[in-house]
Order: sequence, then C-alpha cells, then structure tokens
Amino acid sequence: MKMIFLVDGDNNIGTGLKGIDMLSCQDTVLIFYQKGLALTKIQKLCAGTAADVQYVESVRGGKNSIDFQIITELGVLVGKREADYAYVISQDKGYAASIDALQARYANAFQEVALRPSIESCLHLPFILRASDRQELANALVKEYGSAQGCILYNHLKRIFQAPEVEPERAVKVTRPRRGGRRKKSPSPEDSE
Repeated sequence: MKMIFLVDGDNNIGTGLKGIDMLSCQDTVLIFYQKGLALTKIQKLCAGTAADVQYVESVRGGKNSIDFQIITELGVLVGKREADYAYVISQDKGYAASIDALQARYANAFQEVALRPSIESCLHLPFILRASDRQELANALVKEYGSAQGCILYNHLKRIFQAPEVEPERAVKVTRPRRGGRRKKSPSPEDSE
C-alpha cells in the first residue's frame, strides 16, 4: 500500500511530520516550503524515516502560494492514478473544499484522499504502537474497533502470543563413509589361523 503525503511547510511542520518515522520505503513525503527557507530544521525532523522525502520549493511567494501548489500536485497525482492513498498534511482547513471536490468527482481514482493534521493521524495502527501494556492495548482495540470486535481481536492476539512456540525440527546428520580415506584391512586367511 503506497501512501503519498503532501506536507504544508507553512503550517506547524513539527506537528505535521509526527509519525514520519513509521513510514516505509514505499511511501513518499512531499514537503512544500517557502522560497528561500533554510531546510536544515525540516531535514532533521525527517532523518529517521525510510520514506522517499522530497522537498518542493514554492514557485512563487505570497499568501496561499503553497496551498495552491499542493492542491495542484494532488490533482495531478489523482489524475494520473498515482495516489491510492494521498493525504494533505496541514492544520489549515482551507484545503477541505478542494479535497471534497476531488472525492465527489473522482472517488473511483483512489482509495483515500484526506486532509489530516499529521502523518501519524493517517496511519491506521498508531494506537497499537502507543500501547505500553496489555490493558492499554485492549482499551485501544476497543476504542478503534468497538467493544465486540476489539475484545475478539485482543483475545485472538493473546492466544497467539501465549501459545508455546514450536521449535523447528533439526535435520539429523547422516554420516557417510569417506572417500579415498583409509579402509580397514580385511582379514586375510592367514590371520584366522
């Protein structure tokens, strides 16, 4: 499952990049930033990820220039069907209308396109990664999947992890006579006398 994240560099980038370390090498992160901005801080925030991170400098300065550039890029990705899962990462609610329009008109071109406040909020299992003990995991599964399914899922996982592990059988070493080695001398008729 390939995911593409279009990150608004003008809008709480530290919060937006939270969860970038959970991405895989199949994922792409496009970070849009204002012309002339030093990237050192942003690059440090991205240092622990396996994702393909690309930095896209604003073509023009000015109010909403990055916003329009992000929506244009998202439209191209959807049009080319290169974005099964595409997320605009920003706390700016101004993207909502454009994303709603994409969902209304091109819903069959992708699995999910959405506006989210952070990368972590796009991932479906961060609640598991935050659980530090069994009770927190049980609570998180119930919260995510509802009481009935959460309990079933927790009990299933519990049975799997409590079952004794079966060790693979080791191959029995078969010894073969050595070739070209010394052979026992067969008894001669004289030895039997």
